Amino acid sequence: MTTVRSSATVGSQHDYWKDAKRFRAYDHTVVRFFARQRIEYLSEWLDWCDIKNALDVGCGSGISTYYMQEHIADLWAVDRSEDMLLRHPLRAKARVGIADALALPFESNSFDLVYGWEVLHHLADPRPAVAEMARVSRRYVLVAEPNRSNLLQCLFALMDREHRLVLRYTSAYLRGLLESAALEIERVGCGGWLFPNVTPPGLLTFLGRIPYRSPLGISNWILGRKKS
Repeated sequence: MTTVRSSATVGSQHDYWKDAKRFRAYDHTVVRFFARQRIEYLSEWLDWCDIKNALDVGCGSGISTYYMQEHIADLWAVDRSEDMLLRHPLRAKARVGIADALALPFESNSFDLVYGWEVLHHLADPRPAVAEMARVSRRYVLVAEPNRSNLLQCLFALMDREHRLVLRYTSAYLRGLLESAALEIERVGCGGWLFPNVTPPGLLTFLGRIPYRSPLGISNWILGRKKS
């Protein structure tokens, strides 16, 4: 897989992603519940049997790849951080590799689904990345980003410069990003209460019982479809 890089990110991203202490392993109890709860929610949006292949953009340490592979057999994943990919549980597979969201090394219309979990808010200008996701998709583009209406997300964005751009991310902003890539908006949603890397395991039982959907949840979701 071609290695490409970009400097169009915010702050000291290299040092941020290099710090392994920030990230729990893919099989941590909280991480596993977080990922599967998300996918259960998305199962109301997408028929997994209808998705023949997919691309995970900005896969990081592999949470968004590992658990999605339970539903999509032909799954590819890319990230620009070698340090993050070293922690990816599927890193030995040829379908996981280094690439930049601004220059994806795939032909146009290659995947039924192209998705990214919490990637765009690390980019100073996310529009080129969304355009690239739309280019290599033949059907759907799915994006999850932090919800600035969630109090903890808002406070974290104010305190941590690497997440400052979270303050942009409303449902309306996400809608504008996908529409700028000529995508038709299929679904918009919001929810979730678990922070996979910081929520104490002792709170999992309580937080896991709260209904996922909420305008004050930690994540905004949007699904776009390519125009025929």
